[in-house]
Amino acid sequence: MKIAEIKWVSRILGGLVLCLLVGCQSFQTSAPGELNLPEDDFVGLWDAYNFCMVDQDISQIQANLSILQNAPKPISLNESPIPIPKFIQELTSLRSSRLAVDPRAMAASCSIHMAEVAQRSNDWDTAYRILETMATNFPEPQYVYYVTKANDTLEQLNSTMRPVSLPLREAFVQ
Repeated sequence: MKIAEIKWVSRILGGLVLCLLVGCQSFQTSAPGELNLPEDDFVGLWDAYNFCMVDQDISQIQANLSILQNAPKPISLNESPIPIPKFIQELTSLRSSRLAVDPRAMAASCSIHMAEVAQRSNDWDTAYRILETMATNFPEPQYVYYVTKANDTLEQLNSTMRPVSLPLREAFVQ
C-alpha cells in the first residue's frame, strides 16, 4: 500500500471510531427537554419533591407538584430527531430516564402525598379529585404502583364513607 492510501484508510477508520465513541448522542435534539436539563434545574426538582413530601399545606404541595409536573419528560423514539424505521422501534424498549430519578415518578408520589394530606384535613373533594385522576395522569406501565395505591385508597374511602342522610326539612330547602 502506498502512504496516501494508508492515510486515507486511517482517516476513515478514525472517523468510524469517532462515530462509535460519540454514538447517536451527537444527533440529539437541541430543543428544551430532559437531555439538556441544567444541573441547577435538577436540584430544583429534587428540592420541590422533598418539600412536597414533608409539607402539610395543600397549597404549598400543589405549588411543588406543579414544578414536578412541568419537568421535562423522557424523549421517546417517536420524537427522535433521527428517523428510525418502524420495525426497529417495535424491537426496542422504552428509553430509560437520563436523570438519576424520574420526575414523573416524583410527581406521582407527590400527588399521592397531597391526597393523603387532603384526606387528613377532611378536604374530601381534593383527595377524591387527585385519586380519581391518577390513572389518566399516569397511564404508563412504570407508574402502575402509584395508580394502584390511588385506587386502593379510593376503595378504602368509599367503603368507610357512609351516605349522610339529611333531615327531611333540610333536604327540601335549597
